[in-house]
Amino acid sequence: MDLLVILQQVLLQVGPGSSQGNAWLMIISNIIWLALLFLFFFQDYVMVWRYAYMVGNFLTGLNRLIYNNINLVVNHIQQLLRSNGSSQVIDRSVIERRIRDLMEFVVIEPVSAEPTGLMRTLKLLVTTYNERLEESLRALLPSIERPLVQNVVDAVDGLRELNFIYKVIMHYYRLSNKYKNPYLMMQIYMLLPILREYVNALNGAITTFLKGQPVGDAAGPLTAYRFMRNCSSLEEINHNIKDTYVGLCNFEGRRVYVVKAKGPGGTVGNLDDAITYLIERVGVRPRMIITVDAALKLEGEKTGSIAEGVGVAMGGIGVERFNIERIASKYGIPLYAVLIKMSIPEALSAMPKEVEEAVNEAVERVRRVIKEGVREGEEVILVGVGNTSGVAQ
Repeated sequence: MDLLVILQQVLLQVGPGSSQGNAWLMIISNIIWLALLFLFFFQDYVMVWRYAYMVGNFLTGLNRLIYNNINLVVNHIQQLLRSNGSSQVIDRSVIERRIRDLMEFVVIEPVSAEPTGLMRTLKLLVTTYNERLEESLRALLPSIERPLVQNVVDAVDGLRELNFIYKVIMHYYRLSNKYKNPYLMMQIYMLLPILREYVNALNGAITTFLKGQPVGDAAGPLTAYRFMRNCSSLEEINHNIKDTYVGLCNFEGRRVYVVKAKGPGGTVGNLDDAITYLIERVGVRPRMIITVDAALKLEGEKTGSIAEGVGVAMGGIGVERFNIERIASKYGIPLYAVLIKMSIPEALSAMPKEVEEAVNEAVERVRRVIKEGVREGEEVILVGVGNTSGVAQ
């Protein structure tokens, strides 16, 4: 209404009672009312257009990001073959087709209506998926050292996650356009800042894994590795658990069994199997089980801050955590946790300086907990949880 008053005052300056001014006023007033009526009746369409533009730009950028990372992985595989002096010549299109097939690989969740044995089934599915992924890439890199192949496996796994995000967002984007539903598009639009952060983190992780650098999530394995340097003696325990290191060290008269994924290739190991092996096969009776892992920090918390608590510090879908909790409750073993705080981008990208420095503090925390809670001559299990990319042992 204020706009109409201003326009009326301007048009009246054309001349008192000017028919030309009144005519223009009538035309502009009608245009404004028609525009308001259009917005009222077609506001849903206007909202869809606005949100669709923003979501569409996100999908375009994500599609370009996926394409660039596919080329990055393909180039890395070709470089590995050339640097190894391999006589095997694999066409670039064959490698790219294999990578795209692995990006579409799915893991079907088991039936949960009957929960008996659900965790064993989940464990089997996860193990089968990891083995299938590695075998497929091993066929492309038959003569390459396994740690380098493991790094490529992690990179392809990151590509698979990016591809899944793209497909899900594209599904709801097209569904919203199909039914002209602005509220569905609005929900996608409101999630874009979080999605962008996660996508950027995965993008950085792919490059970091291919280079074999430690990521933020390697804080747990790195803590276990650095703790072993405090031991007066150290020996590796032979076993048949895949991708897992188990060592026995003497720390001020305490027998500390150190469990972590075996580096320096990118893997998380089978930590639950290692703990079960130590307790039920070797006969270890630990005074406590200490797990060290990266933890997602809240906004406002400082990167590298450390928290202590009870329970199993371990992410993922919960299979390994369940198995560790089960074996600990069966034998009445206390569970202690040390958490190193960081954001999702910091966990997936190259380890920041704050996290690397926090690892030293975490080692001191573990030393203190062992000295206070475990007497000389007693046993304790220390578990470094996380991806051990770039970490020795």
